[in-house]
Amino acid sequence: MIQPSWKKILIGFAVILLLSRSGKILQSLSKLNGGGILTLEPLRQSPERARFYITLALFVLAFVTIFSLLKKRK
Repeated sequence: MIQPSWKKILIGFAVILLLSRSGKILQSLSKLNGGGILTLEPLRQSPERARFYITLALFVLAFVTIFSLLKKRK
């Protein structure tokens, strides 16, 4: 008798659940973007010194993320 892989069954169930809720998920994401959360407008309205530090932090975060992904690849 074939043993079912519970991991594959769980992934399949999660995919079916996400597909059934995709309309609500997309609607929620469109509301977030409409509210200005996913924009850089607050960065433009902040003082020059704060903009520098926020931009520097974003670059460091991107660098560390890329470096850690490349390091795990080896």
